[in-house]
Amino acid sequence: MSQDQLCAIESRLEELETRLTHPRMMTPLQVCDFLQISERALYDMKERGDAPPAIYFSQRTVRYDLHEVMAWAKQKEVGHG
Repeated sequence: MSQDQLCAIESRLEELETRLTHPRMMTPLQVCDFLQISERALYDMKERGDAPPAIYFSQRTVRYDLHEVMAWAKQKEVGHG
């Protein structure tokens, strides 16, 4: 098996582990913890229109889908590949 194939398998395993160890629907605070950013940084990103997609159940109840957050973060990745 090539080094590239091993790296791809390792990456996939890490993704699956993340999906199993984090809730599917996350609060803003959980998203911040997951992304290792401050709440202020998340709200600044939202103001700029550059935040993960949010689900609004009401004006005060906001959740983020783990899979969407992961996809959004993956798009931000640079210098990999």
